[in-house]
Amino acid sequence: MVDETSPAGVSAEEQMLRDALGDDLRGELRVLSREPYGSGSLTGFEEAASADSPARYWYVDTSGKAVEAETGFVLGDPEHPEARIWLHPADPRLPALAPASFPEAAATLMGRMGVAIDQRPELLVYRPGKRAMFRMRAGDRETYLKIVRPTASASIVHLQESLRAGGVPVPHITGWSELGIVLTETAAGVPVTARLDELDPARLLDSIEALRERMGAVDTGRDARASLAARQDWYLRRLDAALARWAGADAPAGLRADLATLTDRIASADASALDLDDAERRTVHGDLHIGQLFVAADDPSAVSGVIDIDTCGLGDPADDEAALMGHLVASIVLARQDPARAAGFRRLLDAAASRWLAPGRPGRERVAHRTAVHVLAHALAPTERGDLAGAAAELALGVALLERQSAA
Repeated sequence: MVDETSPAGVSAEEQMLRDALGDDLRGELRVLSREPYGSGSLTGFEEAASADSPARYWYVDTSGKAVEAETGFVLGDPEHPEARIWLHPADPRLPALAPASFPEAAATLMGRMGVAIDQRPELLVYRPGKRAMFRMRAGDRETYLKIVRPTASASIVHLQESLRAGGVPVPHITGWSELGIVLTETAAGVPVTARLDELDPARLLDSIEALRERMGAVDTGRDARASLAARQDWYLRRLDAALARWAGADAPAGLRADLATLTDRIASADASALDLDDAERRTVHGDLHIGQLFVAADDPSAVSGVIDIDTCGLGDPADDEAALMGHLVASIVLARQDPARAAGFRRLLDAAASRWLAPGRPGRERVAHRTAVHVLAHALAPTERGDLAGAAAELALGVALLERQSAA
């Protein structure tokens, strides 16, 4: 376990990176992401561009988990390293990421799968050590290339085909490889985030519920991603450590009080109300949020597609409801410079909370508890970066949401 303490304003992972790079560090470092992994975490850093060097992206892995081959620095005992450090895209758990990232290599890779491209690969999503998604283009035609761990590609293909057979509108798979590659067509419809000002929140939620019912009826033969609630203590520790590093900063009024309120809500939850009978478990998305939903071109309130189903499996329906609301809280804050967009997210959040946190609704306490954990998890990234105003806004919105529903 890595000691989370280090010089003021610097996390243990950042200090490791600074020590490893030494004089080769050319720009300021900024935290991009941090996720619990194994016995430690996976932390991403952006090294800002300098006069003679473009921006670089570094990842520090303190999980203690083994890899097939080293692709960067190893700190400590090679058999049991204190940390691994790699420069993107040399992710040791995603060997297909590097060739997919560069135009010529990507063209060769896609050509072997029968797809021609004439534009640079566009990285849409990257979860270090887990997956990446690229948009590949040839003229107006778009294809999506998912990079996963080699051991996961076959199971993802089976999962996606099972969901399609069950009526879940996931994208059609056009090719895959045991190298950790899954190639899909675009999802049907348009991103719901492009139609925020047109959709009817209640009708969209009805459509999401129908999607969840179809998904729930599919036997995937696997468990969903572990509930975020299992990692609540990790998020609380990291938030406390991050705030300690910014102790000299001018923290917004209410930040610590709202953090304490959410922490108390999580800690004081009735354990018996958080239990779920095995009979109530069903197939869930595992990480449902607004960015993964598509709606019909002629009806912005009708779900026509869903993506990123790698986390799907048998689990607690409360996790999907909490995930969607937690993401909406973060989306509202991220859109605060665009009032109309923020208002669209807010209308949907209010409708979701009124439905899923309604007094007397079965499972309400589980949803509220998980939502509080999701809000904390989303607040970690801005806190790590020193964006205390953003973190405070997310925490305040989460507290207000849960307190309003409790009082209803």
